[in-house]
Amino acid sequence: MSDEILDGESSAKKRGGRERLLAVAIVAAGLGAFVVQNTDSTPVTWLIFSGSAPLWVVIVLAAAAGAVLSELGGYLIRRRKHRTN
Repeated sequence: MSDEILDGESSAKKRGGRERLLAVAIVAAGLGAFVVQNTDSTPVTWLIFSGSAPLWVVIVLAAAAGAVLSELGGYLIRRRKHRTN
């Protein structure tokens, strides 16, 4: 392989790494602003448990639970399709 091809690949990897870092920084800044603006306490009732928690904690936990359930559902669908084939 020529050095030109290798240099092109490494610069593309560096550029992709920088873009990913920029995206992470933007998401982190947005999350930080969200947390600062949603510090009020809110009542929480789940099954037999009740209490209060900051609003940002409730929203983040609900989003995480939704992501986990979504991944679990996708896994089960892929598994069922794999078994039928």
